[in-house]
Amino acid sequence: MSENLFVDVLRKARKNRDLVCVYRNPSDLRQFTIGYVSHVGDDDYALQLLGRDGRPDGMEVGTLEDIIEVRLEARVTRQMHLLMENAESLEPGPASWPAGGDKGGSCLESAFDQALRDKSVVRVQVSTGDDEAWINGIVSHLTETHVKVDVLTHDGEPDGQSVLNLDDIAGLQMGTREELRVALFHKHRMHLYL
Repeated sequence: MSENLFVDVLRKARKNRDLVCVYRNPSDLRQFTIGYVSHVGDDDYALQLLGRDGRPDGMEVGTLEDIIEVRLEARVTRQMHLLMENAESLEPGPASWPAGGDKGGSCLESAFDQALRDKSVVRVQVSTGDDEAWINGIVSHLTETHVKVDVLTHDGEPDGQSVLNLDDIAGLQMGTREELRVALFHKHRMHLYL
């Protein structure tokens, strides 16, 4: 066993092909890189990085002395495994006009109606003129003037409900990689929090 526990942990992760999170920024302890260890020396390391979508995203080479924390078996590593295992289902299909969209009403109303029927995750752009925000969630109710969204975090966790005035909605996205990712995390949320 080495005197530097980082060396031991990284070498074991390399041998077992375990994903690791490496934290190196002392001014932002929420910032990290995630990947597979491809090299561990006495003073340095290299990671094959994964991007937010679970796809390969280059390489990081650094010194062991700059590491603040190495995290194993974290929720984010379980998320990455889930993304990699379900890569094909995260590829958006061809966009199509919502069923019944030609029966009148706005494009937005037709899209909300489709999302309500499909129980699909959407991203709603709310704009009040002075401010703008995006809300992820599942449409649970729709009227001529309002929509109710069961809000989900970017990690697919339930986060309450929002009732929105349709006049304050600037846009809606559905079926993109982002919504598919949130839906996947939501579906498997119990597994992610072992």
